[in-house]
Parts: sequence; structure tokens; C-alpha cells
Amino acid sequence: MGIVDRLTDWITRERPVERKLLVAGLICLATAGAGPSWALATKVFGHDITVSQIPQLPDVLSWIIAIAGVLLLVAAGWLASVRYLDDRSDRARRVVLAIEQRGLRDTTDTPLVDAVPTDIKGKRQSLIVDIRDRIKDGVVSDPEAALERVVSLPRSLELIRNGRSSSDIATVYGGLSPVPFTFLAGVLLDDESQITTLDWDRSMEAWRQLDGPDDGGSFGVSGLEQIPTGTTGVAVAISVSYLVDPQAINKSLLSVPIVELTLPYRSPDNHWSEAKQQRIAKEFLAVMIQLADVGVSEVHLFIAAQNSVVFRLGRAYDKRNLPRVLVYQYQKGRDIEHPWAVEMPVGNAPRAVIRKNQP
Repeated sequence: MGIVDRLTDWITRERPVERKLLVAGLICLATAGAGPSWALATKVFGHDITVSQIPQLPDVLSWIIAIAGVLLLVAAGWLASVRYLDDRSDRARRVVLAIEQRGLRDTTDTPLVDAVPTDIKGKRQSLIVDIRDRIKDGVVSDPEAALERVVSLPRSLELIRNGRSSSDIATVYGGLSPVPFTFLAGVLLDDESQITTLDWDRSMEAWRQLDGPDDGGSFGVSGLEQIPTGTTGVAVAISVSYLVDPQAINKSLLSVPIVELTLPYRSPDNHWSEAKQQRIAKEFLAVMIQLADVGVSEVHLFIAAQNSVVFRLGRAYDKRNLPRVLVYQYQKGRDIEHPWAVEMPVGNAPRAVIRKNQP
């Protein structure tokens, strides 16, 4: 944004009522300063000010304007104090819950709770789902134990709520976690009314809001029209940051038709637009609905995307009306590069479970 745009935004921005009253009061006092009432104005501010070369106002009018100015200043002060007390009350009552998934990187020195936007008011509280001790050399060594920590997320939320109204809790999410566990977190939190999502900016080494421009990118869909009648299981490859390899999918799932959702421009940094993420989540959901409509009962998801995108897709998945879904972990260089998946707690599946692929 250029300097002119920033200046225009500053000039035209909405100002609090008390600030408008303050400005109006000062203008009244400055105007009234041309008459005898200037003495009152200077006493109010405790200064001796000499005003010259200002046209004189009639004495009565000057006093009326001065009194109006003082009243406006008093009103501005009163409204400012009320706003301050309300803000303090909100901060004391409201909780801002920062849910952070840790798995692929140590972010202890830059916790998500410290990056919560300042415009989200309330007492900050951190909820960390940490599976780093279950990851060795970049590989999840014990997926079942890691899964248990993720599925405990709803219970942890209930303990923090402790009878609070939903309006008293604001939720912020961010993470660096394996794809299946990130998608699962989205599924588990899909009933939360509103979540502010942050992601890790690798170049800045910091958490960042989804505040980038929308490049207009949308999924190109292929393979959807070629699904044979009566097909019950379908693999869906979602390529956002990198391209999902169909050959790796074929090694894991023999003779399963593949539907591909691919962004035309793939990059680790193509996801910073909130509007873009909302759009591709809707496109993803539309494809899932189409698969359900043609009788598909099981979807195998293979996702190459950033954490915030995977989380959003998990939240978008309709766990009550869409097919059973398994989300696969990618491990490059193995004979079977998708060694296990998390079956999501959707449809008739009562809970999330690990499904392993045998070589």
C-alpha cells in the first residue's frame, strides 16, 4: 500500500465519538478565545495564553461557545473513561485461547499466544498440542501415541470453557504439524463458531496472519467425470504448495481412481490470502459433495498444503453428511510413501484411528 493510500485511510478512518467531541470542544474554545471567555478557557487548561489578531466575537456569544466547548470536553472525558472501563471489563471476562499444534518444528521461543493480534481482546491463554517427542528425524515414530494427544483437544477445550459463554471465548489457531493431525484438528474444531487462523512464515521466522493479497487462484479439477459407476472408494490428491505424486498414490492404493485438485501456481507462500483460502475450501467441499452424490462411500485424501490450508479443509469437511475419509501421511523415499493414514471421526466412525499401509 502506497503512502497516499495510507494517508487517505488515516484521514477517512472511523474515529471514536469521544475523539470527535474532544476536537469539537477544542475548536469551540479556540473560537471563543477571541472574546472575554478566553480567560475561562485558559483557566480550564491552567495556562496563560495571549491571543492576538483574532476577530472579536460578541461577549455573550463568546461565553456561550466557551461553555459549550467545556461541556464537550467533559463529555469526551466521560465517554473515554466509560470505554476504558468497558475494555477492562471485557479483558477480565473474555479469554483468548491460542491453540498451537507443535510437531514439525520447535516454536517454544516464539509461542503462538504471543502473536495473537492486539485487536482480539481478552486474557491470553495457551493450549498446546505437542507431539514432537513422537517424531524422530522428521518421521512420526509413534502415530498412535501422537493421535491420542490430538484427540484430547475437545476435552481440553471443555476444561478451559468451564461454564463460560461462547461469546466470552475467542479462539486463535496455528500449528506446524503433520498433515493428518492438522486435518483432524480442523475436523474436531469445526463446531467452533469462529477461529482466527495464523500460519508460520518461514522467511520471517514468525507467526503471521492471513493478510496477503488474493491472487485469484482456484483449483483445477481433473478425474471427477471419469469415475466409473458404482465406485465406492476414490483417492483425492490436493496440490497447493507442491504437486502430489499420483504414482506414490498408486503404490499405496492399487486400482483406485484418482481425482486431482491442483492450483495452477504452487508455492510454499501462495496461501497468505484469507479470501483465497475461503474460496478453495468451498471448491474442495463442492468436490466432496459431488463424490457423495455419485455413491462414493470412502475418500482417501493426499494433501500437499500449508498448515493453515490443511486445517481449513478439515473444518470445511462436513462430518455428518460426507463419506468416510482417511488422510495420509507422506514420507518421501519409502517403498510405500504413504505409510499410514488417520481415519477421521466422520459419518459412522466414532473416533479417529490410525490405518497403516503394509509394504
